[in-house]
Amino acid sequence: MTLINLNNFLNHAIGFEDVFRRFDRLPTINAGFPHYNIKKAGEDKYTLEMAVAGYKKSDISVNVTDGVLSIEGTSSEDKEEFVHKGIAKRAFKKQLQLADYVECSGAKLEDGMLKINLKHNLPENKKAKQIAIK
Repeated sequence: MTLINLNNFLNHAIGFEDVFRRFDRLPTINAGFPHYNIKKAGEDKYTLEMAVAGYKKSDISVNVTDGVLSIEGTSSEDKEEFVHKGIAKRAFKKQLQLADYVECSGAKLEDGMLKINLKHNLPENKKAKQIAIK
């Protein structure tokens, strides 16, 4: 893995200051729970899979605000008495910074997995184009 010398990078880049501010905005609440995968589902598509066994659709909310994908889960107190409780069911909040032009196109809860579809939708005016020389 190659480490990037940020000073060298910033000496040859303009307008990237916002990238570093985005990371500063992310709170430190992104602990290990719940576990998740980010799968590449094509050239410009991703699927975020999050293990949320025991949660109902009504317990989970998915929002995108200002380029940050937030997944929150609520939990009601268990009224049962457990001999052993190995399956965590607690409130959580996970936030992931999305790159510019990455949009959330839907979410589905299936078999204890929350699947969130993401797509990189680069606008036409941002795509590479060939310039004719006259």
